[in-house]
Amino acid sequence: MNVSSLPIGLVRDMPASRYHSDPSVSNTMLSAMNKSPAHCYALHLAPGRPMQQPSDAMLAGTLAHTAILEPEELALRYVAKPAGMRFSTKEGMAWRDQQTSQIITADEMDTARAQRAAVLKVPALADLLSSGEPEASLFWNDPATGLRCRARADWLHWTGPNRVIALDIKTISDLTADNVRRAIATYGYHRQHAHYSNGLRACGIEVQEFAFGFVSSSYPFLAVAHLLDDESMQQGREEVADLLAIYAYCNERNEWPAFGDGFQLTSLPAWAKRTSEVEVAYAD
Repeated sequence: MNVSSLPIGLVRDMPASRYHSDPSVSNTMLSAMNKSPAHCYALHLAPGRPMQQPSDAMLAGTLAHTAILEPEELALRYVAKPAGMRFSTKEGMAWRDQQTSQIITADEMDTARAQRAAVLKVPALADLLSSGEPEASLFWNDPATGLRCRARADWLHWTGPNRVIALDIKTISDLTADNVRRAIATYGYHRQHAHYSNGLRACGIEVQEFAFGFVSSSYPFLAVAHLLDDESMQQGREEVADLLAIYAYCNERNEWPAFGDGFQLTSLPAWAKRTSEVEVAYAD
């Protein structure tokens, strides 16, 4: 299952479709594995599995990435639908059929440009984006399991011949510190940090820092730069190692279990449990 024709190492200018078609283990696959091996198999390995359609949030994130990381590509990949145009009319249908780029609304284009402007107002992020390269693909063999892995770095800012500061851009609805922490835990960005850092190091590249740039998904458009603390980075490394080991075990046996075959003892979540301090009063 884990076979690829692509070379080991850093590959530049690889089309996204080619990268995503490679069977190597990705961070997205590890996130599915974190739910259950059955999720990983069904979503990424099962023959005849349905094609996963990108959500509106994913499409908006891709647009934001293009505007922020590859602004010169924005007008080549996307075209804004003229105000007032209706595709139900002859003129609208003719215009639509002539387009070779992805059609978006003028508001969506304005949002993407505002997100780029917000990111560049943060000196730490603007400095990283002042030089470097977007969307570099990484392929390597995990030394502990032998599994072939892959990652695609949003941005690599080179600080030496073989040393980088990696930057990953995330869109988010709320930039408060609590919400950023919640997003990191919910979406496993600490695992992404570890997986991508593993890949860079395996390709002979020293990771000086791995940074996240969070930018608002709606108005007001603001951005903030974050680094993970040592404890979070260590947890990410441990979780990635554990998930790769489980993946290797399942892959070797071609067994991808879900949540067990028998009954599981279930309790209320901590927030729903009554404590000794709770008192119930009854009115006469």
